[in-house]
Amino acid sequence: MVYDQLIVSGSVAYDEIMDFPSYFVKYLNPKMLHQINVSFVVDRLERQLGGTATNIVYGARLLTSKKISILSSIGKDGLAFKSFFKKHKINLDFLIQDKKSFSATGKVITDKGDNQIWGYYHGALAKAAEINLKDNFNDKCFMILSATAPRAFLSHLDQLIDNKIPYMFDPGMTLTWISPEKLKLGIKFCRFLIGNDYEIASIKKVTHWSIQEICSQGIEVITTLGNKGVRYESKRLTIDVPGYKISNPVDPTGAGDAFRGGYLAAFLEGKNMKDCLIWGNALASFSVEKYGTVNYKFTDKRFCDRVNKIKSLM
Repeated sequence: MVYDQLIVSGSVAYDEIMDFPSYFVKYLNPKMLHQINVSFVVDRLERQLGGTATNIVYGARLLTSKKISILSSIGKDGLAFKSFFKKHKINLDFLIQDKKSFSATGKVITDKGDNQIWGYYHGALAKAAEINLKDNFNDKCFMILSATAPRAFLSHLDQLIDNKIPYMFDPGMTLTWISPEKLKLGIKFCRFLIGNDYEIASIKKVTHWSIQEICSQGIEVITTLGNKGVRYESKRLTIDVPGYKISNPVDPTGAGDAFRGGYLAAFLEGKNMKDCLIWGNALASFSVEKYGTVNYKFTDKRFCDRVNKIKSLM
């Protein structure tokens, strides 16, 4: 089935991105992890627009002209987001504003090994739980449920299941708090389950389900592998797609969201599974070349060149 609208549920947040010019592991004592008191002096700080939903809609918009909607909430300081979404022709029917709270803010420190430590303030995101999905959906809508405030994430999950709305389940950072029962429920009713290799390993541990057991339920599993590419697994098919090698990556923050944007744009355009995965990898390769998560751009030719290069490696 070909869908004509993508709805992205997730976070809309300011990202404060900091670079640490060494490796975290040098300053962490394995015998004292129960009592950590450490500071990292960074040599760069940037404040950017970000959040899972912001990153995904931006990436998808670069590759498809079909309707893309963002389902989230912003705070009293959220005018910059509204302007950004309007500039990129993102539908705002599902975006609400909490005029009492500040917008969500994520703070990340990245070391030289691309390891990251995040701190996150949900702020206005909780208000997104008040959004009613039923009134604005039709059978040509597809949704991705990505990490956001707990109350909003669980509300949207319940509504997706109750209204039989097709969705990609992207629990990501919710894995630190979501119950095993809710995690299993989200997986059971989704079309696609997506996560990086660490997240998928965590899901397997919490649910006590193997990939084969998940796929046997009719679910398709997508595991992103950083610069190594991506693996797709279903009941009858496994596809491995290599990554596009970047000689001088600048910032890995948001690369996974860029993959999702590229993948879902191809999915909306009716591409086959292999091409969806390739589009995701190609888009992610542009993301890591820029500082921040929504600052990358490219020409049609450059994108096609990377798609063709990935195909040549398969």
